Amino acid sequence: MSSIKEETPAEKFTDDTAEKPLDIDEEEENSPIEAVRMAVPITDDPTLPVITFRFWLLGAIFTAIGAVITQYNFFRTTYSSYSIFFVNLSSFYLGKLMARFLPTFKVTLFGQEMSLNPGPFNIKEHAAIGITCNAGAAAAYAVDILATTDLFLNYRISAIGGILMIITTQCVGYGMAGLMRKYVVYPAEMVWWQNLIQVSFYNTMHNTDDYKKVRLIFGWTRMKFFWIVCAITFFYQFIPQWMFPLLMYFDWVCWIKPFDRNIWAIFSSAQGGGAFALSFDWTSIQGQSMYYPLYSQLCTYLGMIFNYWILVPIFWLNNIWGTRVFGRPLTPRLFFPNGTIFDYKDFRTPDHSLDVERYDALGVKVTMAPMYALGFFMAFTALTSCISHIGFFHGRKIIRTFRAVLANKEEDVHTRMMKAYPEVPHWWYAVFYVVMAGLSIFCVEYYKLQLPWWGLIVALVLGFVLTLPIGIMNAVTGYGPGLSVISELICGYMLPGKPIANMVFKCYGEMAMYQCNLLLQDLKLGHYMKIAPRALLAAQLWGSLVGAIFNWVTQHVIINNQRDLLDGTRPDKNGLWTGNRVANFWGSGLIYGALGPARMFSTEGKYGWVYYGFLVGLILPAIQWGLSKKFPKIKWRLFNVTLIANGMSKFPNAFTLGILPSLIVAVIFQGYLARYKKDWWNRYTFILAAAMDTGAAFTGLFLFLFLAGGVSENLRVEFPSWWGNHYTEAGDNFPYGFVNRCGAPHSSKPAGWTNFNPAPPDSAY
Repeated sequence: MSSIKEETPAEKFTDDTAEKPLDIDEEEENSPIEAVRMAVPITDDPTLPVITFRFWLLGAIFTAIGAVITQYNFFRTTYSSYSIFFVNLSSFYLGKLMARFLPTFKVTLFGQEMSLNPGPFNIKEHAAIGITCNAGAAAAYAVDILATTDLFLNYRISAIGGILMIITTQCVGYGMAGLMRKYVVYPAEMVWWQNLIQVSFYNTMHNTDDYKKVRLIFGWTRMKFFWIVCAITFFYQFIPQWMFPLLMYFDWVCWIKPFDRNIWAIFSSAQGGGAFALSFDWTSIQGQSMYYPLYSQLCTYLGMIFNYWILVPIFWLNNIWGTRVFGRPLTPRLFFPNGTIFDYKDFRTPDHSLDVERYDALGVKVTMAPMYALGFFMAFTALTSCISHIGFFHGRKIIRTFRAVLANKEEDVHTRMMKAYPEVPHWWYAVFYVVMAGLSIFCVEYYKLQLPWWGLIVALVLGFVLTLPIGIMNAVTGYGPGLSVISELICGYMLPGKPIANMVFKCYGEMAMYQCNLLLQDLKLGHYMKIAPRALLAAQLWGSLVGAIFNWVTQHVIINNQRDLLDGTRPDKNGLWTGNRVANFWGSGLIYGALGPARMFSTEGKYGWVYYGFLVGLILPAIQWGLSKKFPKIKWRLFNVTLIANGMSKFPNAFTLGILPSLIVAVIFQGYLARYKKDWWNRYTFILAAAMDTGAAFTGLFLFLFLAGGVSENLRVEFPSWWGNHYTEAGDNFPYGFVNRCGAPHSSKPAGWTNFNPAPPDSAY
């Protein structure tokens, strides 16, 4: 760590607005990318300190908060994201406050002597805190494995093993990112469009007086506006989340015929298709609806609406492939043909593998709900259509860029500016990759995770080989495919009957690529912000370490307190702790791991057609491209097959909740305000989205800790029963969770009505 101090000496600190202008030739050259020229200045002050006491403290605090919030939301029905704009705003003012009041004496931290207060809080220090949060303030993918093995197999990996698994899956991508940065970070053509808004945000806050002078409604500063909106959202969220859950699942169509099973299956957003359902819970809408590109949102929602509002009713009403046998149209569970739920615990060996002899002796095949199978079809379509779409519509550009990189043509101006700082040697990254791979092998072998060492190597090789083309796609186009489906498919054929092995293989294969792309994106952000490479590496590692610890602690506390709700032993009274994402991950583990794709998608079975999704994904963009040549006036590329297919494959990641209100918000903000009220949109949108997301996230965390028994069972408080959260005789108040709750909580049941069986046999229909 001593080398970090040499490149950012605090003793040479100047004012945080000081800039070192380039010479005239460099100013005239700038970047060949117009958007980069507009957003990224070609100025730098190499004397600004980055790795400071304020960085270590604020980076740890905001990463810990983000890791807790996002991991907590992973287990919830609705999901509220952790806004990087909240981090940027809050850390900016806290950093300024620390610069004003902290003493200047020196301390030794991580072997590095530094001043508690090296001077004004500067832009590089600020950006490094954001990069730390980007690296660690997320729900770790490895927690999926820890949660599913704990909840569904009663196999709990130790604290050391769990944290080690999280760290290795999060950090194995570092070595890959470092080795690939020459091709995916340094070239000017590798824009990484997601970074430009953050670069503009940092420069607006630090390098101009406009940010300080701008006044919003009632003359409020941006920060005052942020905290007032955040507080209002925080208190408002108690209404749909605790006092009035009917507002969360506002399935108004269900009120027309409250005891009709078909109405419930089609219009309930809790267990059905959710057609025309509303929600007044902000966590089901989220701030991204305000600023994500309208065409991408429209394509995604088009896929969701077609799937849930059109296909679900068709499949359900016509009982296609026995849809009604499974009790509800959307479920990640596996069933026997008569609708009885398949319990894997009855068919496993002591090492949690499938007992093949016992399973085959049944003489019947376990199956899944048709809409779940369709989700896999669309996931395959999304994967190959992404490759096909980028190949047809962006292929020439990517090839030109890649050839320019390989030919080592003239360097980008920003790359030349970064030569002022000591580089991270390639061998550092190579050694780090080998160490992380070795610890990963130790983890899967020592904790008996079914995946042999050679299987883990295959997963890592898969991620390594595909990261470069996917990284280029992300850098040039802004999006790229994931590897989760193809990873579990490959492992399913390699190691059938091994559900844990399949989940671990998918985690390491997917995360090696996914995390590497995130790190490459942050490397490019540091490139734009002129953060020294070694300081940047320290920021990323610090975030990953802090995030891993708090990810593990959060999932451990939640599972201990909500186990019976998450594993399905007891239904949640208000539908907030359904654990649907955990169930989805386990469902995929059973399909691809325990039973294997050869059984589940065999040509003799009824779901052999799923593999045609690969072919459909390849063909449709080719047709689009041909039409774009025939009818060039139509913007065919905006009808993105990948986004539409991705929308259709969303379930069962969450309930069909928030589709219509999110679409309404997107149309208002992106369709109207962004076009016709551009000044208002620029002034309010991002800060409004950040404030509402932050307030909603803190409400959920507060409810868990202090009203749902998260801290202590003595703090478990239920809001009194009334018509907005009516408790049934069974003690639940989950609106529309079952057909007898569909819109009429106080109505008497019609004559002859019996309680709904969630998995009735065929004869029931």
